[in-house]
Amino acid sequence: MINDDPGARDLVAIALRSFREAILPVVPADQRFTALMIANALGTAERELAAGSTAEPALAAAVGGLLGEAGDLPALLPRLCAAIDAGRFDAPDRQAALRTVLKDITLARLAVSNPKRLAAEGQGVGR
Repeated sequence: MINDDPGARDLVAIALRSFREAILPVVPADQRFTALMIANALGTAERELAAGSTAEPALAAAVGGLLGEAGDLPALLPRLCAAIDAGRFDAPDRQAALRTVLKDITLARLAVSNPKRLAAEGQGVGR
């Protein structure tokens, strides 16, 4: 059976658009800050849903390449932290590779949490 219903990303986008168009304009001034926080949270959720399927596999591959392991990003990140703590990236050539991957992780997270800042800095994931 084909499911033509909107997915989570589409539902969040619809909710955000509806909230911005129908609710925000009529929110009393004393509730404006709370309403803007809700809109921001929905926007972040929408970007996270969009990015999860594209950025995470590439980041997992990059982290896995550093560690010489395979796995998904949530499993690999604690191992990366342990490897850093154990001194596995103390050599200059290892530090350069680590910095590249950490920058990519940071840019991917910033693309979700604060894309306006990322755009203002002229950055993008993978740069």
